[in-house]
Amino acid sequence: MKLCRSITLALATLSVTLALVAQEFVSSQKPTADNSDQQPRGLLPRPFLYGGAGLMGGGYSPLAGEVGVGLRIDSRHFLASAEGSYDNGHKTNDGDQPNPSGHDRGLAAATHFRLAAGWFAGVGARWSQLSTTNYSKSGWRPTFGGGKDYFLRGCKGEDCVTEFSMRLRVDYVLPGTDHFNAVQGPLFSFYMPSPAAKGHFFLRVTQGIYEFHETVTEPYNVVLTRQQIGDRSVT
Repeated sequence: MKLCRSITLALATLSVTLALVAQEFVSSQKPTADNSDQQPRGLLPRPFLYGGAGLMGGGYSPLAGEVGVGLRIDSRHFLASAEGSYDNGHKTNDGDQPNPSGHDRGLAAATHFRLAAGWFAGVGARWSQLSTTNYSKSGWRPTFGGGKDYFLRGCKGEDCVTEFSMRLRVDYVLPGTDHFNAVQGPLFSFYMPSPAAKGHFFLRVTQGIYEFHETVTEPYNVVLTRQQIGDRSVT
């Protein structure tokens, strides 16, 4: 079962995306001198597009392409994002072969509140659907987590600019309604520069480490279901 990647929900273990942002994002923490390299703070949603490649696990083919679109708010006290994604990942080792075609669709939304020193924490929800030649399955999953924005500034006289910025975010994805595989685990997201900085292009890398059990195929067969739940893996 696929979990949505942050900018990118999947059993994909690694996803790298380059985001084309329609408008610059807003500031994430107090500047040391001025805020000329950050957007004025506000609650206006900013649209973004992205595309990239994912290294897939969990019985998928090794490589998939992914695209997505979303909205983001990055204000002084409040962070929010919502996005939809699609990739062409398909199963090659799922015990139901031949299964030549497939794709994943996902929705993800999260709300975070800023704490002190660039830290933030919050909750979210994700939906994903795996569709293959032979079957499809989907599920909703709650998430919780947080992260930090980091800005490195350099100053010459009275002029200070950001020389480097990044955002690290960790969300724990719970099984939710996924009764087939009960996929769960941490999802790490790295952005450079931070989405709070001014700019149009951002690199995002996401890494999920997920635990799951063998697919439950006959829920009313108690003995078989116990065996399948006991057969656990990590990807």
